[in-house]
Amino acid sequence: MSGTTHKYMLSTAGCWSSYGDLLAREYENPVLFGAVHRLTVDAYALQHPGDTNDRRAVQSVWVHYAALQLAFEHKRPLADIPPVMQKLAGGSFPPLPTIPGRFAVTHADVIARPIDNHSALVRDWAHCAYDAWSHLNQPTKELLNQIGL
Repeated sequence: MSGTTHKYMLSTAGCWSSYGDLLAREYENPVLFGAVHRLTVDAYALQHPGDTNDRRAVQSVWVHYAALQLAFEHKRPLADIPPVMQKLAGGSFPPLPTIPGRFAVTHADVIARPIDNHSALVRDWAHCAYDAWSHLNQPTKELLNQIGL
């Protein structure tokens, strides 16, 4: 499939289009949007890290991983995470370690299932992306500590 893709997150045009369909599902349903949209964006970003020489791509992985760490380990409400992400984004980040090769759950698994399962599937997907980057766990704690968390 030909078409547009993200500026620095690497994906195929078909993958990017499918992700757009997933986002539309959430935008059209305020309950889903509030329940899992933050996780959707973070999971997709972690599974499409981009060029490790691109500052934006490196920052994206660190910031989206931190968002999931705040959600899963710190039990922060999803609505409270974006201001922390903004604060964190103003800093500098170490180079990315090895990028995970495969993910057991992707957005394709979520979009292929009925909307009734959407929230649970997004949570599974986000946990999968978070777990795949587990080598960022301690360095991310240190980055969050640097901004007072």
